[in-house]
This record gives sequence, structure tokens and C-alpha cells, in this order.
Amino acid sequence: QRLPPKNVYYYRCPDHKKNYVMSFAFCFDREEDIYQFAYCYPYTYTRFQHYLDSLQKRNMDYFFREQLGQSV
Repeated sequence: QRLPPKNVYYYRCPDHKKNYVMSFAFCFDREEDIYQFAYCYPYTYTRFQHYLDSLQKRNMDYFFREQLGQSV
């Protein structure tokens, strides 16, 4: 589940030599549940294209790729 943007704070913290800090507010519903949090780095378009290229080279029957358009 993605946290709403209003609950995520990314700011320069004076306590950490003005480095950026990410904080978030979350309310735990039940004490007996297990919660896990993950932060993902951006997945670049170039990296995605390399991954698709590697799939295309495998010549799998269920994988099909075609160009739908171009940008300026």
C-alpha cells in the first residue's frame, strides 16, 4: 500500500548537517500484525529498455514488443 503524499515529509534537517531526511507518519492498526516498509529508487527508462531488450533476445512465445509512438 502506498502512503499518501500528505503523510510523507522530505526536508533538509538541521540536526543532520542540513542533509535531506525522509520521514513519514503511519498509524498501526493492530499490534499483532507484521508491518514492512520499503523505499525504492527510481527505475530509469533506460534500465527498463535494457530489461525489455534482454527479454526480446530470448524469443519467448508469450512476449511481444512493438513501438507505439515517438516523442519529440
